[in-house]
Amino acid sequence: MFFARRSVASARLALRNQQPRRFDSHAAHHAAPVNESFGRSFYVTIGTFASCYVLYRLSKANEESGSPSWISNLIQKWTPSEQVFEQRNAIRTAVMEKAASDRHLFASQGPRETFELKQPEVSFNAIPPYNVSPGQNADLSHVVAHYQRQNQELEAARVARMKDGKVESLYE
Repeated sequence: MFFARRSVASARLALRNQQPRRFDSHAAHHAAPVNESFGRSFYVTIGTFASCYVLYRLSKANEESGSPSWISNLIQKWTPSEQVFEQRNAIRTAVMEKAASDRHLFASQGPRETFELKQPEVSFNAIPPYNVSPGQNADLSHVVAHYQRQNQELEAARVARMKDGKVESLYE
């Protein structure tokens, strides 16, 4: 039902937007004959060909005299030298060789044996330090004693340097 309504509505719009008829009559005659010129583009094309021919003949005359033409000089002026290309190619070759060696280096490595932790403090300190039974954690007293001894030696060396007058900075 809806399809029928839609098709009727679209047909109504098509009839409303239809162009009116135009009638042909034989009363109008042809326009009067007019002389048509070649136009601007024709003359521009002919002028371009003529100027190219004159330019070619001038350059040939200069080449026969032994000196290069001004067109050749212009081309040589804007053409980069071979040394520029050699330097550029050498740099690009060195970069590509370095990239290839890096790629081979990384491709020859095996898979990683360890995984980097994104948040090690969350992974290792997941349990709060309260209510920990004795003996559950490792004994770190020997590590603490090592660093205390190292700090005492550094302090004694600093005091000895101060007595000798060889101190350059407070924070050595």
